[in-house]
Amino acid sequence: MEPSKWYFTYYFCQKGAMRLTRFSDIGLRALMYLGAHRGRLVPTQEISERLNVSRDHLMKSLQALDAMGLVAATRGRGGGFSLRSEGSSIRLGDLVRSLEPSLALAECFEAVSTCPLTGDCRLSGVLAEAQRGFFDILDRYTVGDLVQADRPRLVQLGAAS
Repeated sequence: MEPSKWYFTYYFCQKGAMRLTRFSDIGLRALMYLGAHRGRLVPTQEISERLNVSRDHLMKSLQALDAMGLVAATRGRGGGFSLRSEGSSIRLGDLVRSLEPSLALAECFEAVSTCPLTGDCRLSGVLAEAQRGFFDILDRYTVGDLVQADRPRLVQLGAAS
């Protein structure tokens, strides 16, 4: 019997399974915000306030994005962050793969597993297929796609005082 779509929608959306870390979530939203405000240096405080995230958590994500070459950081008075390239060149799947600390959906995905079923269980194959589907969809979209779709709201957030 095939599980219903309702069950998967409920389980994955309501129960929080396959959830991105806060680190990745903040990084993705910061890139969207910066993409909507191209052409100007955006202060960290502004991003933090507009996205309603901790400045410390935001800085950790922005530092990782800077190390990846996706954002440019300018220090000092009048400093902030800007997007280095067009958002259309930044694939969501690549971002999530880079930002997530672990993509292991279950213990059997880890290098060392104590599960007695590892190697003889179909669950790991099913989970690997689900993960491939997840990334296949993310790989179809870019930060630019998100910015284009959400630009009015992102720009409105930037205009808030």
